[in-house]
Amino acid sequence: MKDFKIPTHTEQVIPQVQNLFKSIVLLGLLGGSFVWAQTGVNVIDNYLFDGIDGVQFVCKWAFVLVLALINAVLIVGIAMQGHEATHRLLFNNQFWNDWWGGILTAFSLVPFYAFREFHLTHHSYTHQPGVDPEEPVNHNRPFFSIFTVGSMIGLGTHYKTLVTNLLSGSTKRYGGLKDVFFLSVAGVFYFLIVPIAGISLWYTVVPTLLLVPLVFTVRSVSEHHAIPPLVKQSTNQSEKLNINSWIVLTNPVITWLWSNVNYHQVHHRYPYLSHRYFPAIFQATQGKQPYLVLNGYFQALMNLKSRPYYGSYEDLKPFLKNELATNV
Repeated sequence: MKDFKIPTHTEQVIPQVQNLFKSIVLLGLLGGSFVWAQTGVNVIDNYLFDGIDGVQFVCKWAFVLVLALINAVLIVGIAMQGHEATHRLLFNNQFWNDWWGGILTAFSLVPFYAFREFHLTHHSYTHQPGVDPEEPVNHNRPFFSIFTVGSMIGLGTHYKTLVTNLLSGSTKRYGGLKDVFFLSVAGVFYFLIVPIAGISLWYTVVPTLLLVPLVFTVRSVSEHHAIPPLVKQSTNQSEKLNINSWIVLTNPVITWLWSNVNYHQVHHRYPYLSHRYFPAIFQATQGKQPYLVLNGYFQALMNLKSRPYYGSYEDLKPFLKNELATNV
């Protein structure tokens, strides 16, 4: 790892085959889970706990909700493939990058080109008050309301941009039309193919889509929450240390499913690089560059829930994993 060299944009190798394979696997698992949900409900309804008051109902819906939660995790993983496409890192060919990335992003009901506009602006003004578009989603409200109000504000912002693009007389209209197509593809799968296959929407699509914002927010709230505001030419310690994001060390399954997005500070320092490089960069640079590190998303939620969106440098010192940084 000592000899690891961080590649430039042109030196990197985008894992196109792996990206395609992974997205197909995740879509297949999502479809398979819908089939398993309907099959399981049929078994519980026809063969298990018949005549036992309440038990059959509880078991059925517990089964449905557990699968829906797994589905939401899968959909966030699919959306993270779309995130790669947002940075033009899914495929080398821009046409296929945007079209396949657009379809993948639409499975989380988010319009791709609207999200790209939002997300790249976020990268340009990360955690800067008044200009980072993520601020209205997470700032100035109780922590747990972020999971409801915040997620709806974020989704609404994307659709407002979509409508604006559709009404625009510029080239953005073409992107808006493509977003409508991508969302239609996802809609056909969720609301046409699934019921045609004899699968109830109430046991699959509806609970899954209701849980997606919750799972997505668990991930996203652990990216920038509690870090001091960053202002150009600021003298605060986070600005000096080039810290605007967290590292969340989680289990290998989630790390793979969510395309290393838990190495979020690495992503913000090297946004032009494929996710494949993030763990190696973290390992190679953690003794040289400062990082804020949390062990798992549960610890992230527990530590961040009592802190404001814009925190203080002193509160972050226990999480700094760099000897030089802690002495600043």
